[in-house]
Amino acid sequence: SFSRGPPKPRITKQIFVTSFNLFKKALTYDKICKKVRPFREHVLVIADEVDDFMDRDKLVFNICSNKANDLDRPTLELYFQISRAAYRGEGCPKDPVASSFNPPYWQQLSEKFEAIHAEIQDASRSVNKSFGIFNEATLRHCSTNIAHDIEGYKSLIARPYESVNRAMPGSYYSDVERTIYLTYVVLMEDTAKYDELFQEERKFISFEYWSEHLSQLDYDDLVYGHERLSDLVTNYPATKEGLTRFLYSIILRRMEICDKSRSVNSIDVVFNFACIGFTGTPFIDNYPTFAYIRDQREDEIPGMIDRSFYAYSCEELPAADFERRFAAFQGQNNNVLVEYVPSEGVIRSTDEMATLKAIFAREDRATAAAAAAGQPAYGFNVLVDLCGIFKRSSIHDVRDLVLQHFGPDRFAFVYHIDQADSSDRVLCMDSDTDVQFDEEFYKHLCQLYGAGLREKVFFFVDNRNVIGKDIPFQLVYQRRFSQPMFTKSAVVAHDVDDFSKIWQAMGRSRTMNETRFSIYKSAIPHEMLPKDGAGVQDIRAQALTRRLYVSNCDRRMMGNLSSIYQTLIALLNLAKKSFYFSDNIVNSFLEKMEMTIAGKVGRHQEDLVQYVLGAAVPARILEHIITDKFQRSTNRELAAHRLTPEVLDTLLRHIVQQKFEQRAPTGDVYDDCIRLLSGEQESLMEISYTKQQQKQKQKQKQQNKNQDSDTMDVFDRQHQLLLEIDTDDYFKYTLTPQSDLPRIAFNLPISVPILSLTYMLGGSKHRINVYPTLQFLYSHHIQAEYITKEVRGLVEDSWKRRADPAEFCARFLEAAAARVHAPFEEEEDEGALTTGKLVRVHGLTTEKGVRLNGRCGRICPMIGEKPPDGRLG
Repeated sequence: SFSRGPPKPRITKQIFVTSFNLFKKALTYDKICKKVRPFREHVLVIADEVDDFMDRDKLVFNICSNKANDLDRPTLELYFQISRAAYRGEGCPKDPVASSFNPPYWQQLSEKFEAIHAEIQDASRSVNKSFGIFNEATLRHCSTNIAHDIEGYKSLIARPYESVNRAMPGSYYSDVERTIYLTYVVLMEDTAKYDELFQEERKFISFEYWSEHLSQLDYDDLVYGHERLSDLVTNYPATKEGLTRFLYSIILRRMEICDKSRSVNSIDVVFNFACIGFTGTPFIDNYPTFAYIRDQREDEIPGMIDRSFYAYSCEELPAADFERRFAAFQGQNNNVLVEYVPSEGVIRSTDEMATLKAIFAREDRATAAAAAAGQPAYGFNVLVDLCGIFKRSSIHDVRDLVLQHFGPDRFAFVYHIDQADSSDRVLCMDSDTDVQFDEEFYKHLCQLYGAGLREKVFFFVDNRNVIGKDIPFQLVYQRRFSQPMFTKSAVVAHDVDDFSKIWQAMGRSRTMNETRFSIYKSAIPHEMLPKDGAGVQDIRAQALTRRLYVSNCDRRMMGNLSSIYQTLIALLNLAKKSFYFSDNIVNSFLEKMEMTIAGKVGRHQEDLVQYVLGAAVPARILEHIITDKFQRSTNRELAAHRLTPEVLDTLLRHIVQQKFEQRAPTGDVYDDCIRLLSGEQESLMEISYTKQQQKQKQKQKQQNKNQDSDTMDVFDRQHQLLLEIDTDDYFKYTLTPQSDLPRIAFNLPISVPILSLTYMLGGSKHRINVYPTLQFLYSHHIQAEYITKEVRGLVEDSWKRRADPAEFCARFLEAAAARVHAPFEEEEDEGALTTGKLVRVHGLTTEKGVRLNGRCGRICPMIGEKPPDGRLG
């Protein structure tokens, strides 16, 4: 039918697929901002895994340029003395601090270093975890990438600022002071990392320094020798302090500091674009949408996410109500059976293999107890390391212990995640064969073991560094054999209290309702300990689950100081009609040391007050967000506190002062406000770290691996294929596959071969032609030059005519048949010995010639009267 009305205007929808960080990076360029801002109402951002960029610890994309520092010798010496004192637990060194230019700064820094030192004693926040370091001494590694790993470590020490940074708790960018302290820790605990650096720098040890700190050694041997730093420290323990002091100052001098900073955070995107997001862990803050801001609304902020399943401490829910909300959180995973196991009973020392052996023994006892009680006995075949208990052990160490404990007949393979490229691998029990766990190998295992496959593979899952990694083929296995691939999973959570992370680690099993779980957790209250022989129980009915879940909801609601500060920055950008923020306080540690930070922080907070509180919409947004947090506080006085404009003004100033560590406790309700907004921090001092170096290193390795990438190079225009359709609703259009032309077209063959192979058989010539589909032309593997003018004409002409797929295939078969029967081109005489001819040597009788008989080669031209080097004359 034809419409008699005016023709509809043609609407072209352009879809860009990119990473969220690259999208934010684009918004730091003025030219892009100028083009995008007037049309942002027409942009829809569709994002998967929203928690990956809206989580309070992952808000910021920061672009910064670096420069060398100019720290003088007395400053470097003070950093060393305060680091040493914090490491030894000696308190702040009074005399050096008292004689310094700014004693309050060094006193505060000493307290910060002590707090960092206390934090990294936790297994899940160890130095190696925080730094994201992989090498032969401290973490499981890829044996072919040791040098690369060490290089990655060096760059981390030398550059605490990176182009891409995330706001980890309390950090707008990488925390330089934390890097300074952890440099000292690694120097003391893993000195061998600095062997190469020491060899480069030892010649600069002065005679005066040797006389004062290293006189135990011969000066010439020290300066001009070749003995490694780690060997010197081992053989002459008294020299360790002098050697580490020397290297410490060199490392800090190499450290780069920030020069300029320009950042976009995720809240800026939410404020400026219509967004749709999907998440499996929806514990994120609630922000107003672009439509709310565009309409200049000042009423309550509508729920951006469904929080009906949240359970807060202040609500004191009855057991039935809590279980109902938790069931809503579970979704389809509504029959999860777990047992909580006190981890203190198995994690007793730094001997990782002893810990693993204790877990194996404990699981054996649990299986035996279940069988004795007449309950189903689930064989344990999965271990998920959530907190980094096994960070020093290689997969071969794990394999050897599995073999020793279970014997040679139980498991045939150990699954693991490759540390170099995050690929799925399986290591054989009876050899060092390590192969990729791909579809071909999975089918091989199914043919070999059938449903017993799960009895033959032990899954060792490192969940620390590969967040969100799914172990493949679980659902395929379940559909085929009607049973889960993971029978029972042991999740080593230990000191991890974040329920979201524990649930995510359990989710490595895609069949949570059928898999049984043991969760190893420290500090379980006595009244919440399971009874002996209780076995697995419904997770939602257990007291510890409620405690962890409610605590998680409380923390997510509170956020932390970084998230509320970034909200202020996003509101400032909104008021200034800017996508990005240019920070004037880029090196706060230097500003504090030089006592210039107070003035800059003062001007910054006045700027925030003027723009954020001076405009109705940003001010109301801030009021709604903070009120929402206060109302769910367990502090009843705070929950009842009314946010008047005056109170909001004062609170904003306190937040900014606290962010830059310039606030002193006031002894009033504002202390409670800051403590609440600081979230899970145990004190008012922020201690932070970043895993960005780890992410950057993984990215570098991903670029080097021989696997598909998630991006592809853009072909030159002459090699591009342009296929278009017109539709008012593309998503509705795709719901009918029979009429979805792009989908059908992808499977159609192209009648121009990508490979033509001619061969001789029985004295006759034959030809094999290999033809691609349109899908293959779209892949990463094709060379752009293949898309010739002939190929473009064939595809685009058929597309414009909307040729019937059956007709297209018929034409393809005709063309293919014609090529098969086409006469062969005339070639040169087979017997002609011309340059480039492939020949087989035979009949030679000389000593050298006999060795060449039977070998093939090509005829090459002579150089004068002699053959080229290495050729047979």
